[in-house]
Amino acid sequence: MSSKVNFSFDSALGIYYAGQLVSGTAELITERPKTIRSIYITVNGFVETRWQESVEKPGEDGKLVKSMETHTATEIYYSSDKYVYGQSGGSQLELPKGKFVFPFHATIPPHAPTSFNGTHGQIKHEVTLTIDRAVRYNNTFSQCFTVILPNDLNVRREHLQPLKRIEEKTFWWGSIFGGNKPMVMDVSTSYSAYVPGQKIHFHLVMDNQSDVQCQDVKVRLFKNVTYRGKCGDKEQLKTTEERLADKHCGEVDKHNKAQFNDFLMVPPTTPTTLGERDSIRVSYTLRFIAKTFRLHGGGDMVVDFPLVIGTVPLLGSAEDKGPGAQKTAIPNGTMQALSAPNFQEDVSTEHFESNTFKPRYPVYLFSGQPANANANGAAISPIPSLYPKAADSLPAHPVHYTANPASPVAKPPAAGATKAPPYPVQAPAAAAAGNNFEVLGFSIPPGYQPTPTAPADGSGNIGWK
Repeated sequence: MSSKVNFSFDSALGIYYAGQLVSGTAELITERPKTIRSIYITVNGFVETRWQESVEKPGEDGKLVKSMETHTATEIYYSSDKYVYGQSGGSQLELPKGKFVFPFHATIPPHAPTSFNGTHGQIKHEVTLTIDRAVRYNNTFSQCFTVILPNDLNVRREHLQPLKRIEEKTFWWGSIFGGNKPMVMDVSTSYSAYVPGQKIHFHLVMDNQSDVQCQDVKVRLFKNVTYRGKCGDKEQLKTTEERLADKHCGEVDKHNKAQFNDFLMVPPTTPTTLGERDSIRVSYTLRFIAKTFRLHGGGDMVVDFPLVIGTVPLLGSAEDKGPGAQKTAIPNGTMQALSAPNFQEDVSTEHFESNTFKPRYPVYLFSGQPANANANGAAISPIPSLYPKAADSLPAHPVHYTANPASPVAKPPAAGATKAPPYPVQAPAAAAAGNNFEVLGFSIPPGYQPTPTAPADGSGNIGWK
């Protein structure tokens, strides 16, 4: 390809919160002249889901026939287009070779969902530069960026409540020998909501009164994703479960009792989805498992808790010492001093079709050096700055660019020859009278002549580059 585009965002790592202004530049490099109609930049956010399932339906002869059904869903959250060179449906223009820089900016809606990339769907935010070429296929260049919908755990008081449960299970193996005593598990945590980078401290007491040996006590964090799609008028849900973290505590012999005080670290992962009818919903399960031999009957003993993952930790949770420990009192009207988070790629290895982009999520460190600091050790704000300070980034090397070409006003197209753009766009601003007018911010020198339009019958000596 004779062209390439390098996207640069004003926010470090291309990370924005919902409601912020996403801005940056698109650097277009062309190795030879091109005959084009226009260049436009699109900033948009959307969700799409897609998966296939095998179903059996009665055929013409009444017998069941297997077929594949495709379930899909698509929703556009926002879309902003700007023509940076030429106009929609305009005449052919000559784009010389060189290096050009086009700015872009758009406002992210305040309720735009968090970026996500999963097995059967994605929530994608991206900027795209499209070169609308005459006759030949368009050149399209895209770059994803991360959007985070804030989820402050302090908004809901129930997140301060601990997770606590006592469960027991009996096995038919013990009844064979005249005993039917249970295996009892008593588990608790400090809170019911956490953030990535935080330790989930748990207290677990395993009272194994049964005649069955507990091979291992496991604690696992699972990510549950529910995809919503349609096949015709029928709505279908698809749910996946992925293990994110695992802790092996140890075995407990029969007629023995053991106590475990440990923790599980929350890795960089998608915050819990707040909406109930979203096309993609993310939730989490904290699971405690007492592993037993299958021969003993009844299966493993399992205790599940729903867990919330947010983007702002609970006040006082930085001093968490585990369930039962005295919690630090936070006076009303005061804020806890928190280390600013850094932003790390999603730990999940799943991705939607060919999209390998990994969103970055806020990760906190609750002791020691701040999780995100500049070269001087000063903490950087947890909210990405639209205009980072020089101290927070390395100095950029000087780059020489070709002056952006002027965009001549295209001649009115013939009736019926206007082609609708791929996205809705604003009407172009009217040109000022005179020879020295300005279009889209670029001044046109006097005497400039655009490349002649190709004849309708295809004759002429214009070469398509």
